[in-house]
Amino acid sequence: MKKILLWIVMLLVITSLVGLLFIGCKEEVAEEEVAEEEVAEEEEAVEEEEVVTTGKFREVPLDWILDLEEETTVPWTPSGPNGQPTLGSDQLKLTEEQIALATDLELKDYYFIAGTLDETEKLNKIGMDKVLTSVGKTPIPFMGAGSVSEQMDQIAALTANAPSTSFIVAQAWDAIAMGPAFVELAEAGVPQVHTWTDVAGISDTANYIGLVDVDSYAHGAIPAEILSYAMNYEGQVGIIYFALDMWTTIMRLQGAEDTFAKYPDIEIISRVGFTDPEEGYDIAVGMLQANPEIDAIWAVWMMGPGTGAAEAVVSLGKEDEVIVAAPDLGGIAGAKFIADPDYPIIGASGSDLIGMGENSINASLKWLLGFEEEVGHGYFVSRVYPIVRANLVDGFSKDTGNAFGELPQDVLDLLED
Repeated sequence: MKKILLWIVMLLVITSLVGLLFIGCKEEVAEEEVAEEEVAEEEEAVEEEEVVTTGKFREVPLDWILDLEEETTVPWTPSGPNGQPTLGSDQLKLTEEQIALATDLELKDYYFIAGTLDETEKLNKIGMDKVLTSVGKTPIPFMGAGSVSEQMDQIAALTANAPSTSFIVAQAWDAIAMGPAFVELAEAGVPQVHTWTDVAGISDTANYIGLVDVDSYAHGAIPAEILSYAMNYEGQVGIIYFALDMWTTIMRLQGAEDTFAKYPDIEIISRVGFTDPEEGYDIAVGMLQANPEIDAIWAVWMMGPGTGAAEAVVSLGKEDEVIVAAPDLGGIAGAKFIADPDYPIIGASGSDLIGMGENSINASLKWLLGFEEEVGHGYFVSRVYPIVRANLVDGFSKDTGNAFGELPQDVLDLLED
């Protein structure tokens, strides 16, 4: 009797195990079927996606560009030139306590020092003045210089009268040649924020506040992404880069090269550097003649290198064969190039230049108020934005803050073509 009961129990156990095994296999098969269905749906969606082409290139659609823009909410530049962490604009905003302290702060002289007051510097200054006036201070005076020697004389004069200067925001004419002059000014007691690139030796001084930039790695990567999409991720690319040691352009180039390297069917066939932006046209002509199969040119900034490359494409009659993109929109002129469906320039990366100016003053005020640990020797960046025909109106607004007005009608008319 006991043997019979034992056999019955064993039979029940075996039956249960077989049942569980069957259920597990059934669930695994069901999961595999669901996964296969999801893959099939994704492939079907890709097949059904309407891809608009203009000749040999794909048009960049709005949904794709908006997805790319969403990715730029967080800085892409990994660190500053001295390995310092990258701080975004939100991390530099003054607290309520700091605003109150800044309002009561008595400032001596302060200056925005650069070459010429072009569109970029005007937008920077708008941001600087916005912060200064919000705490009851006068707009920052602009000190322009037409040469290295003129800027050298200006810095020497400030050094001689250092006790009367609270701080400066500086864009050096030449990061190497101007280094000793700015270092001497810092050692004389004048705190400094530098823009785009540090001058030689400044980061080792006690009065170096930090470097203000845009998100330069993303600034270079975005035009490369735009070109890659338009090329359907295959073809040959030429690169025109700035040959001098400037942090922001070094990072732009790295962002572009890293982006193209992600796509195995894209080959960088030519790299040519320049020191004079007006060389862009001649460089591009030589590049295209030496490499007639080039499909796209990435230039380190728009006005000069980028526009010169586009002019070369047109002069060689290759408008339908070569496309161009670059960091920096270039204002209304750059927007008009992108709006024209028959012109080689298909996109750019714009940047929050007003925000860059705000960052300069926020960092300076925090420093002067004694919050050095929040900013000391830091690297501060503002956002960048991808811009193509599909989002040109919105992109132009974000790039300029509409400080110079909205896009004119002739540009809007081109978008209707």
